Amino acid sequence: MNIRIAKTVFRQEYIPLQIGFIVIRDMNNHKSTPESLHLLHEAEHLIQLTFNKDNVKSHALIAPWTVAQMEFGEKAQHYHTSVEQLLRHVVAKKKLASKDTLTNIVRYLSLRHIIPLGVDDLDKIKGNIVFDLAKRRQRVRLFRSLKPNELYYHDRKSILGTKLDYWKNSRTRVTPQSHSALLHCEALPPLTSAKLRSVLQESAQLIEQFTGARTKIFILSKRKPSARF
Repeated sequence: MNIRIAKTVFRQEYIPLQIGFIVIRDMNNHKSTPESLHLLHEAEHLIQLTFNKDNVKSHALIAPWTVAQMEFGEKAQHYHTSVEQLLRHVVAKKKLASKDTLTNIVRYLSLRHIIPLGVDDLDKIKGNIVFDLAKRRQRVRLFRSLKPNELYYHDRKSILGTKLDYWKNSRTRVTPQSHSALLHCEALPPLTSAKLRSVLQESAQLIEQFTGARTKIFILSKRKPSARF
């Protein structure tokens, strides 16, 4: 399988987007679900002590996406990400708990580091994956469309996620029965390459510990826009 970031995403020099990946194989996705729930609840508690509905958008690791939004389309509007969505759910005391271990770990890590994380069942992905900007208005589902210049990713069959996983396609959703998965993490400054790699390494170790999986890490950027695994 090949993963690629399209050249159009890097059309502006001051958008040094990096995307880190963890390939996860041979996992037992219900092995440690109670333990993963404990981690997630700890992260939720800390977020509720730290954030409120007014300061979510201004956090140092979320604010850079506002600048990126001015290039990715919809000028002067905030570029929502999956982590902001998680934060708002936690502040509103909505339940984040899942029935599978990996989803709980991914949500814990996203809250712990305040970064957008997405995960797909690797066995449900069809063909190669491409991260790109929408060239025109495209229908995603009945009541949702991609706008021109909106960041999204897709496989051969359909769009898998938009706006850094603010919307996700249920077709590749991870379940307790999933045995392999692909995790991705988008990063803009002030998150450095070294910090991104550190987050990926910590995530891989935690995933291996909780699910017994084998993992592989790599990072794509303007300098290295594609990889095969």
